[in-house]
Amino acid sequence: MRYNEFRNTLNTFIATVRVVTDSSSLTVRTSVNAETQSQATAILKRLFGEGNVLNVAQKISEQGKTRVLSSDELRVKSLADQAKRLKQQEKELKARNALTKAQQNMANSFNQSNGQVS
Repeated sequence: MRYNEFRNTLNTFIATVRVVTDSSSLTVRTSVNAETQSQATAILKRLFGEGNVLNVAQKISEQGKTRVLSSDELRVKSLADQAKRLKQQEKELKARNALTKAQQNMANSFNQSNGQVS
């Protein structure tokens, strides 16, 4: 398993979909768990068909209350989450670069102490 499978939790998305039967169609609400809205939409389109997914919104819990985010609120939340992930990636990259530089300095020191030139 990958690290991000443990780190990222799944979100619940509420969707309105059309279910086609032999003689009629029903509009129903259902939920799906996924990391992002686009993944939830892809799952629902695969299950119910391309044209049968009418609406997908994220379910949010605030101090015991649950509310559904609008598409604009989801867009803003998605951008904020993306910014958070990018900052974390930046921290990790800086740490890796610092580690690599320290290892190079240590190797250079070792080579110089042994009389070798790198």
